[in-house]
Amino acid sequence: RWSGALPLPQTTPAMAAAVAAAKKEWTACLAKSGGAPGKCEKLEKELVSTSKAAGVECCVAETVGLMRCTGTSSKANGCGAEFLAMRECNRAGGRQLMQGMSGGYEVAPGKGGLFSSAAPSLVGSVVPARSLLGMQDFGESY
Repeated sequence: RWSGALPLPQTTPAMAAAVAAAKKEWTACLAKSGGAPGKCEKLEKELVSTSKAAGVECCVAETVGLMRCTGTSSKANGCGAEFLAMRECNRAGGRQLMQGMSGGYEVAPGKGGLFSSAAPSLVGSVVPARSLLGMQDFGESY
């Protein structure tokens, strides 16, 4: 019976080497881009294509999202969601938290054993607005 999930491709050593080379080239470009990931768009597309074919997660969207946030006035809001997305993407064992529909987070499927029974209610909360009033309101409701 079909589960609705497509099997991941088998990553060969040649595919892994191609992904590593593409990621190295993209990372070097980003380092020279002055915080403008758009300057590396061609290399980004190549990395996305290569990593997708190999079934390897390279955190491209998370990297670009974090760079864009920290390179604009959005950084005044702390870029918390972008930092969390980047951290979760880079976990060796895979993501442990995922963004939920409510704006909070959920424990990732299959990762519940890593957390106490209180975790779902804790990660499901939404970060307060980054302002004095937002923090005071959150503190009062806590």
